[in-house]
Amino acid sequence: MKSTQVSVLSKESINEFSALLLLDHLMRYDLLKAEKLELEGIIDQLEISVSDLKKGFFRSDEQTQELTFEKEELREAKNALSEVNQELVTNQHCRLNIALTETDDEGLEFLLNFMESRGTINVEEDNYYVVTDKGHEVYQDLVKQLEAYVMHFEIYAYVDLEQGIFGDPESDLLEGDKWHDLRVAVAEYKGIDPYRVVFLAMLSAETFYNNTDWKFDLSMGTLFQEMEHIVQEQLHVNDLGYGDTEDTVSGEEVIQDIILQGGKLASQRKSREQHINRRKQEEYNPDEQVITKTYYW
Repeated sequence: MKSTQVSVLSKESINEFSALLLLDHLMRYDLLKAEKLELEGIIDQLEISVSDLKKGFFRSDEQTQELTFEKEELREAKNALSEVNQELVTNQHCRLNIALTETDDEGLEFLLNFMESRGTINVEEDNYYVVTDKGHEVYQDLVKQLEAYVMHFEIYAYVDLEQGIFGDPESDLLEGDKWHDLRVAVAEYKGIDPYRVVFLAMLSAETFYNNTDWKFDLSMGTLFQEMEHIVQEQLHVNDLGYGDTEDTVSGEEVIQDIILQGGKLASQRKSREQHINRRKQEEYNPDEQVITKTYYW
């Protein structure tokens, strides 16, 4: 039995999380479409540049080098466009048509109407729902929340309370009963809605989409039952206290120490990741000073 009573997921939160999940789903096609348009613009510019550089019978060495470079850029851009076009075909299922009664998405009509009334989506001439400018703003805010979740909460997904250590997905075998998920407890202590933290965790891990019937469950109002179960069953701040009548440590003291240590470790891991990325970038784009090094004399 948990010692902390957690409120149930409100109807308002269900509507918000449902809309955000559908928005994320729609954006998977929308972002590819935007990338396609950008690549087409780049290709048009490169083709003009290549055409201009080809003019005339005589070219300087610099012009020849520039032409070779532009041709390579054009080739890469066309390859990228081909890949995006393939992804657009693959992600056709992320589009939703207004004729919902003829599809398996019929139950989503109420939710889509709700999103349309909030100005985040509308219907284009081809009868497909598209994300509006306001919808893009909401999506960017969602992306920021996902980034903040990864930075500030993911570190607490695996904590060994006996040893006082944090599990590392890259090096530890995260199995067994010794690991405890303290993300809900951390959110609770920080005054952040634990349901939002779990929603972001499941969205980040694409847990919702692993369920092939997620749209049906969403329309039936049952998709977030697992999320509710997680919030209700995970450890809460009061569950972390220990000791006897003479010497006790409160749950608040425990979670304070965990947050302090977890925050330091998260910063260290972030710095390590940034260092590795810089090293990779330097290896890909070496400084001109490398040509001054001699090897045999």
